[in-house]
Amino acid sequence: MTSSDTNPPENVPERVIAGLEDSSDGQLRDIIHYAQQLLREHPPLTDAIESRRGEELVRVEDHDGYTIVVVERPDETGQARGPFAYRVNWEPEIDGGNGKYRWHYLGKVYDDSEGN
Repeated sequence: MTSSDTNPPENVPERVIAGLEDSSDGQLRDIIHYAQQLLREHPPLTDAIESRRGEELVRVEDHDGYTIVVVERPDETGQARGPFAYRVNWEPEIDGGNGKYRWHYLGKVYDDSEGN
């Protein structure tokens, strides 16, 4: 295969880039098919995240490698109601277990009308 003028994504390891660049067209098609199968096995977090007890999802935004989730607590009043933002990551278990979602608190979300 000849080299192209395309620039690989920065987050792809060099060994993967080298392997892809050395692949034939048929091998690249097989690689694409395999990658698509892997993607179907791991849906985006936005499809899998569910609200936690006492919270309702307001917004879910998928970013590269993490997801931003904004929640409100409808049973609360005032500042305790929210909305609150979290960065959510999927962390697989090291020993081959199921893994779990990690919610990292980012802070209260203010809209422009609140003057903050």
